[in-house]
Amino acid sequence: MSDTVNKFLARGHYAEMYKAKDSLFIERRAVAITVAENDSVYTHAKRLLVTGKPGERIMRGFKNARFYKSDMNGKCDSIHSNEKRGLTQLIGRPVVFNGVNQITGDVIHIISNNVTEKLDSIKVLNNAFIIQQDTLGKGYNQVKGMNLYGKFRDNKLYQVDLVKNTEKIYYMYNDDDELTGIDKGVSSSIRLEMADNRITSATGFKNVESQTYPEDQLPENVRKLRGFLWRGDEIIKSKDDIFPPDEQDLHDKIIKQTDKDNDKVDTPMEPLPETVNYGKKVVKKTPSKKKK
Repeated sequence: MSDTVNKFLARGHYAEMYKAKDSLFIERRAVAITVAENDSVYTHAKRLLVTGKPGERIMRGFKNARFYKSDMNGKCDSIHSNEKRGLTQLIGRPVVFNGVNQITGDVIHIISNNVTEKLDSIKVLNNAFIIQQDTLGKGYNQVKGMNLYGKFRDNKLYQVDLVKNTEKIYYMYNDDDELTGIDKGVSSSIRLEMADNRITSATGFKNVESQTYPEDQLPENVRKLRGFLWRGDEIIKSKDDIFPPDEQDLHDKIIKQTDKDNDKVDTPMEPLPETVNYGKKVVKKTPSKKKK
């Protein structure tokens, strides 16, 4: 199904459309494509259900849901998107990648501005954890707390607040990109300031207990916060990677079978003898009598 006026396209190998109810059900390599701010958002799940009129569409994806756009991608068990509210909810072991940042938690909400179609903010409810791979070294910047509230500017995170029982491990560098120390601490809340999606400062507030260690004085086994899990192998690098292996295998089988069926249809039928001899005078041969 395509709606070029409202910049929406949905496809899959099996679909049911209920026009009277403004609803569409898709499965078997299902994908919904929407255009936002001159960028396409690809959403996949084992089953997709789209309901509502243009501008008020609600999309639900069940089982192994995932999405991809040029500046953000993510995975979860199920996804719920409300076009009118500009709200996308990721439920069930969600992970979001934005630039070099990995964000996880129990539930993730991504909010977009309906007017500008740009990313506005992100909320992580319960077990919020943001990890940033240190490109200058081998470590990871890590900050965790109960909840996370992040703000976007031009689709890039520029400010992130984590609240309640927050912890951090932050690699500090000088202007010459030399590691000056590793800041490890706890506090009631932490604010991250960011530039080009990278953490530039991590400030704790209330009940702060923090210490900066020289690199050689902080053992490797204490450089990761409890619950740390880098899921970099789950990054969706392109729109073609949005489909899991089992869905891609199913697609290949369907295409292969379709090609076979088309070959059968295109193969000309062998003409029957009656057709070849139609209109010709048939000479009946009388059997010869045997000599006695």
